Amino acid sequence: MLLRLEDVDRDRSRQDVEQAIRDDLGWLGLTWDAETLRQSLRDYRPALTRLMTRSYHCRCTRAMRDLPLPVAAGCPGACLRHGYEDGAVRFRLDAAVVSFIDRRRGWQHVDLQGVRDPVLVRADGQVSYNLAVVADDIADGVTEVVRGGDLLDHTAVQVQLWQALGAAPPEWLHTPVIVGADGRKLSKSHGSAHVGALRDAGATPADVWRTVLPWLGVANAASLDDALPQWRPDRIALGPLIQRG
Repeated sequence: MLLRLEDVDRDRSRQDVEQAIRDDLGWLGLTWDAETLRQSLRDYRPALTRLMTRSYHCRCTRAMRDLPLPVAAGCPGACLRHGYEDGAVRFRLDAAVVSFIDRRRGWQHVDLQGVRDPVLVRADGQVSYNLAVVADDIADGVTEVVRGGDLLDHTAVQVQLWQALGAAPPEWLHTPVIVGADGRKLSKSHGSAHVGALRDAGATPADVWRTVLPWLGVANAASLDDALPQWRPDRIALGPLIQRG
């Protein structure tokens, strides 16, 4: 397992948040084999050069991007056809059905017709997560990615980026998303308790694992060491959501 600090968003990256991530992972026993180069220290120009034939500049504002998407246009302003020399840089998607295997769901077929072309570099020059995460995974030799099922459709976009960069995509496993009683995904932006708060309240790692592991199809386990011999992707519930009690 690799630890990579994804600090490409300079406005949201803070030293205290970074330390909290390390503390939480260590408390839960989630240790990593290596720490890779953080995003803010990486050079994404080689990846952008490789994508030059599939990219274009876009001057659309956020309000314009929220308008209905016209056919064969990267955005409402039809920047793809205009040929601007400044603005955000977008990746031109191939409007086709992208197929990939999910280790839990099997073959997935996502139609990208009508999906907006993703931004690679913002108008202010900041590299986007779309470009950074794919370029980083390739550079770091990532072979397996586990993440929430709410990103399943976005995986198809990233598959095209992997292919455009001349690399074979990793294996994917998308898990159900845990939601609260209101049906919203648990997250810090909604005020959900974070791991540090549970620790401060007197919870133990075993308490957390006894709650979480059954959602992953593992019963009667209070640690990762107990869980690993039992765990199989096909034991995870196939529903897109897990309701938190």
